[in-house]
Amino acid sequence: MTETHTTAVIVCACSGCLGEAIDWDAVRSAFAEHPARPRFLFDELACAVDNRAALAEKLREMAPGRVVVMACSPRDHEETFRQILSAAGINPYLMQMIPVREQVAWVTRSRAEATAKATRLLRGALDRVTIHEPLTPRTVPVCPEVVIIGAGPAGLQSARVLLRAGRRVTLIERAPFIGGMAVRFDELFPSLECGSCLLEPWLQEILQAAGDGRLQLLLQAEATRVAGQFGVWHLTVRQHPRFVRTDSCIGCQSCVAACPVRTADPLAPGSDRPAIAAPFAGAQPGAPVLDPASCRQLQDGSCRLCQEVCPVPGTIDFDDTVRELTFTAGAIVVATGAEEMSFLPDGWGGEEDVHTACGFERLISRDGHTGGELVTAAGESPRSLAIVQCAGSLDPEGTFYCSGICCQEALKIAGIARRRVPELAVTRLVREQVVPGPAASTLLQLDESAVVRYGAFRELRMVREEGERTIRTDGQSVPAEMVVLCRPHVPGPGTREIARLFRLPCDDDGFLSPLHPQISPFESARKGIYLAGSCREPGTIRDAVASGSAAAGLVLAELVPGQELVIDPQVAVVDNAACSGCGLCLTLCPYHAISWDEEGRVARILDILCQGCGTCVAACPAGAITARGASRAMLRAELKGVLS
Repeated sequence: MTETHTTAVIVCACSGCLGEAIDWDAVRSAFAEHPARPRFLFDELACAVDNRAALAEKLREMAPGRVVVMACSPRDHEETFRQILSAAGINPYLMQMIPVREQVAWVTRSRAEATAKATRLLRGALDRVTIHEPLTPRTVPVCPEVVIIGAGPAGLQSARVLLRAGRRVTLIERAPFIGGMAVRFDELFPSLECGSCLLEPWLQEILQAAGDGRLQLLLQAEATRVAGQFGVWHLTVRQHPRFVRTDSCIGCQSCVAACPVRTADPLAPGSDRPAIAAPFAGAQPGAPVLDPASCRQLQDGSCRLCQEVCPVPGTIDFDDTVRELTFTAGAIVVATGAEEMSFLPDGWGGEEDVHTACGFERLISRDGHTGGELVTAAGESPRSLAIVQCAGSLDPEGTFYCSGICCQEALKIAGIARRRVPELAVTRLVREQVVPGPAASTLLQLDESAVVRYGAFRELRMVREEGERTIRTDGQSVPAEMVVLCRPHVPGPGTREIARLFRLPCDDDGFLSPLHPQISPFESARKGIYLAGSCREPGTIRDAVASGSAAAGLVLAELVPGQELVIDPQVAVVDNAACSGCGLCLTLCPYHAISWDEEGRVARILDILCQGCGTCVAACPAGAITARGASRAMLRAELKGVLS
């Protein structure tokens, strides 16, 4: 005989651990006269694959009107039990789950108290589940396109893998060029290859894909808004003007030669550049960039020389403006990278010939103002060079962590400097030394620098002795006519903003935290957002390429074209008759799921964006918003049952 009003209570013993803590016979006896007429189904391990079919068959035979599950956390197995209910022909949302393992068995020592607690929780669940309503999820097709934020080696590699798999990619980069930090250096660790030469095939592959429409490349751009979830992300991107059309510029540099204005070069310390110029030699795309802060035409309309000499009319566009663009994508790869801490610490800044490691490399680059020569600010070859490793790392006044790649930079710089000036006296001041792998070890063995150990960076002092600058440490004086500080590597520009915008957790140092550092290092805490490169932690180009491939592989495995995304029906809904149109919910929704209706009078919630967090429900002063699956009536019924 079918009992359509019976409530089934599934008790999972969790391999016996719940039975040791709770007297289930006493619990069952307490509900002998309960109006819900609960029928108990005991299972040693209900979530086990072998037991699910049998449990579904028991439920099909019983045909209960409602189901309560007393087991582990809903986070672990709520979806498992919903699938069991669906297999039994029962709407899966007519179920309430009680985490008696976490809330009772694991935290209550007394068996009597645990039994009483389980009884109260079950009473609340029985009262609540009676007013549950059947809900039906809907499905929408996923968007197979991918957005990549960051066009350094990690972002480029992700794009290449995805493009080769036939996916359409949108690549967003803050800088006016692609390739990241690596393309700005003449010599890269460990084989001292030219950075732009090494990545040139990749850069051309990306630019070719942009030219034939398979990839959309947005330079000088940043994401400003994101909403949605895995399968359907909606992004808004702000792109700043370049004032030079990359699709028509032929790279003749006529405009650069004609520009009468000189301004400081942000990528080459101590040098300047015209107001319109390429970021550096070999930058891709090869079109120049106009600096609006120093351009006379944009400041007061007094100069059009660059436009007049340009052989391709319309290429230089002084009317170029900021653009707001919107995209839909199924997955997002964040590859915002890392950078060397650029500012010089107190006591070091303002001194001539004191550089960071990256600043030093740009100083002696072949397209720098020295033409690749190693000279001091006075224009002479230095007699001594001091390279300070851990200059701010492993330090409570700087960063606590070791970046891991600064020692490799120091060895590389020592070798470059000695080749530039063979008689140069190079001293490396070392606090700790990290040189893993055969390549780094080989450079270490070949290094001819003097090595001086020191205790803490704050204890180092630059002093003048008989007209010569030295670094004093532990009673030793190290000659330092020129100084290079190997500073810590910190999250790249925009990483914290991306974390805030996408609601991604960061570690204490500002790097994006993966879902799990060991087994899920390239997945973020939000499904559909993947992490690549040094936005996770400082790393080498090889690390960046490997992580870029891994992130792209996860996208290809999880974002399948033709796949449908199931929209959870447990979302917030608005009662139009009760909504006053105050707009408070629009300002509070963390998922940007709420907007005005067509008339702009009442709030409208888009179920595909809503995550059912309940923020709007709690904030609505009119009580016009209800959370499906967690209505006020359900919560009151549960509280009443627990407290009665």
